[in-house]
Amino acid sequence: MQFLRKINLNLSAASLLIVLSGLQAYWMVSARGFPMRTALFDVVGSYSLLYLCFLFIRYGLNHYFISSRYNYLILAVQSLIIALAWMYSCEWTLLYLLLNDPHYAEFWELSWAVRMVLGWVLLYDFCLFNLILHKNQKIQQEQSVHQHTEQLRKEAELFMLRQQLQPHFLFNSLNSINALIGREPQLARTMVQQLSEYLRHTLKKEDEALISFQEEIDDLHIYLNIEQIRFGHRLKVSEAIEEECLQHKIPPFLLQPLIENAIKYGLYGTLGEVTINITAYLNGGKFFFKIVNPYDPHAVAAKGTGFGLESVKRRLYLLFGRNDLLELQRHQIAGTAADDPQHYFTAVIQIPRQVATISTTENPVNNDLQNTQSHTD
Repeated sequence: MQFLRKINLNLSAASLLIVLSGLQAYWMVSARGFPMRTALFDVVGSYSLLYLCFLFIRYGLNHYFISSRYNYLILAVQSLIIALAWMYSCEWTLLYLLLNDPHYAEFWELSWAVRMVLGWVLLYDFCLFNLILHKNQKIQQEQSVHQHTEQLRKEAELFMLRQQLQPHFLFNSLNSINALIGREPQLARTMVQQLSEYLRHTLKKEDEALISFQEEIDDLHIYLNIEQIRFGHRLKVSEAIEEECLQHKIPPFLLQPLIENAIKYGLYGTLGEVTINITAYLNGGKFFFKIVNPYDPHAVAAKGTGFGLESVKRRLYLLFGRNDLLELQRHQIAGTAADDPQHYFTAVIQIPRQVATISTTENPVNNDLQNTQSHTD
């Protein structure tokens, strides 16, 4: 059906009639001995009227009402009626107005059946192609409506995800500021400034579908500064970021929930220092962002439903149509004889090459990505 999207039915029909008229004129002159003037009158008159019938079928008839069960029968009857009308129009025009010639009248009588069959076949084929084109156009319109509806559904789901997320980061930051005001007013002031800068950065990216990883990591550094004020020396961050990653385009605010999840499950319920490892690298043109954090399986579990990671996975699916772009793993490394094994949690996000195809006008998607920045599990 792809060729039907490019075919011009009117032009194709006109080209076919020109070829047939040339062949018929040559046959009438060479085989039947008619003068060229008579042959030209015959082919031009008859095929011009036939082309008018084509135009009537193309623009004067509506095939949408035809039931698929009786398509071919109705088209056959319809083309037969139009072919009869065409034949009588040709007979009246050519015999009585243009070519009052007994020899031509005899030729007309002999060729009437052949002309009728040829006209019927041509009209039936044209009706059939016209119906197929109408149906193809209708299918394209339905597909367009379906795609638009699917896009609206995705945007509605992204908006729902944004509304369901809880702003734990903002609440925790405000609680920490409240706790610091009395005993560490300078730290509280610094935290307010960092929080203000972070929120200002997020608002600037409201309409951006893609940003460089350099911008994303700058925002993450502001966020980590706030968290380090909250947790002090207990929070350590180790980064291994390849230079070529910094200019790679990624959706904004997709990585912060992973960082917050690592802090939440790495530091909550423990008293010692915790190092979170952040890695970014390119492999085969694809961008990978990995976070590894230790966790204590015996510690009191942090409250949460896991919705933060699930929402990241769902947004990746809505953006790229894949469910394998967020990989979560738990593993352990054996310690010394006196120590328990070390447990680690790893989260890896993959941004495929087709990231550049994300439309920059999908504001609902952008808004969703922006608003996920301050949420977690």
